[in-house]
Amino acid sequence: MEAKDEEICDAHQAPILKAPSLYMRPSYFRQTRKRGKIYKTVAERYIRDDLGLGSYYVDTDENRAKRRVKAAVVGEPCVIQDTHQLLSLLHRSAPLVICDTNVLLHNLDVLEQSASAIPNVVVPQTSLTECRSNQPTAYDRTVEVLRAVGDERLVIFFPDPHHVETAHVDESGSINDVNDERIRNVAEFYANQLQGTGVRVILLTDDAGSRTKAKEEGAQYEARTVRSYVKELEKENPALALSDLVAQYGGKGQVDSVKTKEHHFPPHVDAADLSRGVKSCQYHRGVLRSTGKDSALVTIRRGDERVAVTIQELKDRNRAIDGDVVAIALKPISQWLSSSNKQQNTPEKDAAVGIASETAEPTLGELDNVPDAMNLEDAASSMRPTGSVVGILRRNFSNYCGSIYSKSSTGKLSTERDEIASTYEIEHPDGSTTCVFFPVENKIPPILIRTTQRERLVGQRILVSMDSWPSHSAFPLGHYVRTLGEAGSKDVETQVLLQQFEIPHEPFPAKVLACLPPEDYKIDVENSPGREDLRHLPVLSIDPPGCKDIDDALHCIVLPNGNYQVGVHIADVTHYVKAGTAIDLEAANRSTSTYLVNKRLDMLPGLLTTDLCSLKGNVDRYAFSVLWEVTPQGDIVDVDFKKTIIHSIAALTYQQAQSLIDQPEDDGDIQAGAVKRLASLARTFRAKRIEAGALTLASPEVKFVLDSESLNPTDVQAYALFEANALVEEFMLLANVTVAKKILRHFPTLSVLRRHPAPNRAMFDSLISKAKSRGFVINIEDSKKLADSLDAAQNESDAYFNKLLRILSTRCMSPAQYFCSGEYKPTEWHHYGLAAPVYTHFTSPIRRYADVCVHRLLAAAIGNAPLPVHLSSKSYLHDLAANMNRRHRSAQLAGRASVQLHTLIFFSGDGAKEEDAYVLDVETAEASDPSFTVIVPRYGIEGRVSLAHISADDPNLQRDAENHRISYNKDGKGISVRVFDKVRIKIWVREVKEHQKELMLDLLEPKIGPGEKANKRRAANDEEVEASKRVKLS
Repeated sequence: MEAKDEEICDAHQAPILKAPSLYMRPSYFRQTRKRGKIYKTVAERYIRDDLGLGSYYVDTDENRAKRRVKAAVVGEPCVIQDTHQLLSLLHRSAPLVICDTNVLLHNLDVLEQSASAIPNVVVPQTSLTECRSNQPTAYDRTVEVLRAVGDERLVIFFPDPHHVETAHVDESGSINDVNDERIRNVAEFYANQLQGTGVRVILLTDDAGSRTKAKEEGAQYEARTVRSYVKELEKENPALALSDLVAQYGGKGQVDSVKTKEHHFPPHVDAADLSRGVKSCQYHRGVLRSTGKDSALVTIRRGDERVAVTIQELKDRNRAIDGDVVAIALKPISQWLSSSNKQQNTPEKDAAVGIASETAEPTLGELDNVPDAMNLEDAASSMRPTGSVVGILRRNFSNYCGSIYSKSSTGKLSTERDEIASTYEIEHPDGSTTCVFFPVENKIPPILIRTTQRERLVGQRILVSMDSWPSHSAFPLGHYVRTLGEAGSKDVETQVLLQQFEIPHEPFPAKVLACLPPEDYKIDVENSPGREDLRHLPVLSIDPPGCKDIDDALHCIVLPNGNYQVGVHIADVTHYVKAGTAIDLEAANRSTSTYLVNKRLDMLPGLLTTDLCSLKGNVDRYAFSVLWEVTPQGDIVDVDFKKTIIHSIAALTYQQAQSLIDQPEDDGDIQAGAVKRLASLARTFRAKRIEAGALTLASPEVKFVLDSESLNPTDVQAYALFEANALVEEFMLLANVTVAKKILRHFPTLSVLRRHPAPNRAMFDSLISKAKSRGFVINIEDSKKLADSLDAAQNESDAYFNKLLRILSTRCMSPAQYFCSGEYKPTEWHHYGLAAPVYTHFTSPIRRYADVCVHRLLAAAIGNAPLPVHLSSKSYLHDLAANMNRRHRSAQLAGRASVQLHTLIFFSGDGAKEEDAYVLDVETAEASDPSFTVIVPRYGIEGRVSLAHISADDPNLQRDAENHRISYNKDGKGISVRVFDKVRIKIWVREVKEHQKELMLDLLEPKIGPGEKANKRRAANDEEVEASKRVKLS
């Protein structure tokens, strides 16, 4: 064990050990190196005799006073000096429980929710250290348990490696054996101290070997499993209901939740062989990311490069879940895949009715900036390496939201879920039931949980923790954590989507809040070195109504030479968020603010987001400014970058700014003059961008009108766009491009940029074919030709047609991604959609961490501040960009899910509606059920319209794949539906089992198919079939 592993686990615990050390004891270890040499290492450990019986946190009058002002304080550590003091602190009617490492790793839910049942707890330092090494999240939760103050529970931290009574152990065995002995020494120590007092001492451990050793050593304490102790507690108090929280390990004698002991998966390579295999490059280490139900990608290193290895099948995944750190074995090259066979991320045709997407689904390789193909010398094209998981180095088990799925009451196995529930649901003799839990996140498999409250949980959204996945189980095992509420409830479903997309939504921890300035903080102009005072300039902001996190502001004045000085002023977040601090690390983890329909989840605490960093009107604020000298014709003469102090004279909405643009000239109106000049320049800049090939794309986005009290949607409206919107957009684009060029000149390999690769033709093939069927040509040779062809594709009888083409063009492109400039060639930095050679994000540091990084790069480039050390590492920047890409995508998906939820609520409460829709895709494959996909512009929703009354083999049904059309001949007349047709549909909500609802679309016009009687007969016959095909929308 290295010396660092022997130190106190966390800086929060440092005050616990305040006394000076008495003496040191060296520990000797021998390690064999590759060449067979033996090296001796020495780790010094401080052994002390003044640590008493451990330490605990206590509240103080000073802290209580601070807490009334700001909740950023914790208790103070206090050493328990002797047995008499310990007895005065203990809840005498309950045992003293010492926690083994496996309790902290797997059964924290029991510990956290049993304060009254298990009021006396000891956490040995060895347990905490092992917990930190294996599961940082569990470690953080354990620290919170340790730091909690109150009368209900006593939690003691015991520094066993440094305590004179417990530090001496036989260190010749394995590290696990040594740690087990240390923890048993802690239990024995407390048993001796409490001998004769009537207080039981219990070592809580699920390690059978450690319990056996305790028995062999004649321990004075009891060694118990978590489950056995919980059963004892529940026998004394049946209302506790802790059994459901106990983790299932799946080992021998642990659980009987699985019907068969046959191996579904190959066994994992044991830890020692796995470690040797990774070091010798026999195996490769990487993080597994799910790409489908069974498939995944694992990013591995090849020297200094990274490549994504494809895991094709469930057996190859070998029980690894999304986020696991795994070891994989590469398959022979003969089993690799051709890159030409790569499937595009296209929406499934039978997808449920939902919110229309904006872009193509990015691949994991794009999110992580990692190629998934390699060039081979003897291959004509690049190949995609494939592999299989041979072992798991670190689990990413977490808590998941979802519902228990009940078996079909009719006994018919109509869906896959029915079949799984029927196969794996088991009733046990003790009254508990093994149930099948289905997470809402599709990339997580069903989880088998054992519960005594099955009937109460059906129809509820619950939180379940994954515990293990033995090779003899088809699915992982887990345990119930808590109930969120009734499925379908708006607040509950909002919690679910936050959990589903892994959106950080917990309150900011105390260590983050401690980094904030006081709430009455005022800017001191006289004590702001390195800043230019620009408070004399008529700076103003333009934002949506009600915006509180104002990142940017503008100004435009006329210079004596007749040119304009234009300024883009961005909130100087890095003045308050110093690199490497707790608040910076939290922001880096969150990476972005997330905007839901009814709430905003901030990247930074509210004091910064809506107050000190927000460029509100009529207050002084710190800013990072880009200043240009521009001719009235829009030619840039000069540019400068400064840290500044500004004073905004107005916080305008888009509509207010538009009214200033539209009003007559008035030389005395400073605001109107500035906005008019900015609008004139924005038109010029926009024309130049479009001439260079920038695309004008479209989005089906809508907004909700919410009830002021219930926050339920009362109406859905399209976003109203003004010229003022485009004004702000142009200057933000200009600032981002200008800053990108500046940081690249100074940091050519370390700049955080944003790239948008050109789409390949395969992504556009479908749209090109559809446009051709209506007489239009889509040219994608470059962005300029695409822009021109979209401009030319006008339907005089329907203005929405052109917007529809732009929406679909956007979907043919992958979204832009963050990356480190040193990882790509300069030719690959290009932003296709903006037709910009380089681009970055600088203008929204309140809500995007990428902008925070760029601010630091720019500050270093102008000599205002040194570049933080971590931003000098390309490896760190790679991981940072990958996290920002994933978080950004998750925030987008969470926002869409929130819109989808509120759309369902809107139609549930307001009844069915009839609306115009446009056909996006027609199912023309032979023998397929007749159907087509539509988008409803009024509500921004999209889904399949099934013509269930027409049989797939009806001789009157005709399919025309070339023209994307289906027709039905009736009474000598042909009625057809083809791509881009306007149709009339009915939108309604269907109730389904388990308190769930789904949004449905039915065709009203044109009336296609057989007569009404035939329709009813067909619908009755196929009702069950159609129900099984519909995808639930919860």
